[in-house]
Amino acid sequence: MVPQQELLAITSALLHSARSLLDGPSARVALDQFCADLSRRVPNIVLAWTWFGDPDTPEIRPQVAAGEALAYARDLVIRRNVLTSLGPAFRALRGEHVPPFGISAHSMFGPWRTAARDYDIRSVMALPLESSVDEQRGILVIYARLDDYFSLIGTEVFRSMAGLFSAVLSRAAQIESLQRAATRDGLTGLLNRHSEPLLAAELEPLAQAGQPVSVLICDIDHFKAVNDTYGHEIGDQVLKTFASVVSGRARSGDMALRWGGEEFVIGLAHASPQEAMVLADDIRTRFAQTDLVAGAEEVFRATCSIGVATFAPSETLASALRRADQALYRAKREGRDRATLADSDPESPPEDSAPRS
Repeated sequence: MVPQQELLAITSALLHSARSLLDGPSARVALDQFCADLSRRVPNIVLAWTWFGDPDTPEIRPQVAAGEALAYARDLVIRRNVLTSLGPAFRALRGEHVPPFGISAHSMFGPWRTAARDYDIRSVMALPLESSVDEQRGILVIYARLDDYFSLIGTEVFRSMAGLFSAVLSRAAQIESLQRAATRDGLTGLLNRHSEPLLAAELEPLAQAGQPVSVLICDIDHFKAVNDTYGHEIGDQVLKTFASVVSGRARSGDMALRWGGEEFVIGLAHASPQEAMVLADDIRTRFAQTDLVAGAEEVFRATCSIGVATFAPSETLASALRRADQALYRAKREGRDRATLADSDPESPPEDSAPRS
């Protein structure tokens, strides 16, 4: 293609993909579709990839990539060190407008030598991406098989492309922020009850596959008395302290929710009844041993009760929570400050309820 035809093909790809980029199902899917469309419409572009996230990342790995040299992108890792921090990828990540550059089989950077030798890549351009809603940054990197390709075509169209990508990623970050706000409890920072579908999606497939899965319902004992004695501000501090204990004792991958009021739910993937009880007793003991401050010199302690249920094969989250709730009632009735394991039969009739405090 002559430069004018190449530019027309690039512009056509931009226009063709603009709607899906700005109104697509997800930023990742939309960007993946665009990169594929670009490499298909423009034969001299053999690879396009993006990375987006924390600008202080210790390494960059392509997150979305498409083109003839896709295998190269899948193996690419740019680790931050003294040399690479001065290179085009990390410079672009800092927001610098890096000029296009040429590579060859004799380039100083190993991945460039591989790109030139195995994929006949001759020109590269790294463009900065920036979110308008948070501190995230990213890069768009495009590889071409012609020498001085980006100078021949002109860099403005690629900078416009980066601007569009930035808008897409900013929109995704904004949606993610709204989703976090909708599913996070403002006081404790844990997930809130609106996250129940996420918890079900995490645990139910494991139970259906025969994996051990458990759920805990935790309730702070005599919480109304705490509010009545010390005030709601101190009560809020107690809730935050309990959430901190849960976060500190839960395993990696466990999901903790503030279910409402002084009640919390913890979903445990790959946890047998014995493992779930050990964790429940650990949380209960840690909380009971934590000093809670009510004033300049007044310190008090609180306890919690926990109901534990392990999923039966193919059991739903709602059913497991019902059994855990029955176990919690039993723990309250038997004196509080204890963890109780639920009946293993999902069809067992509900027990008579007892006060929650």
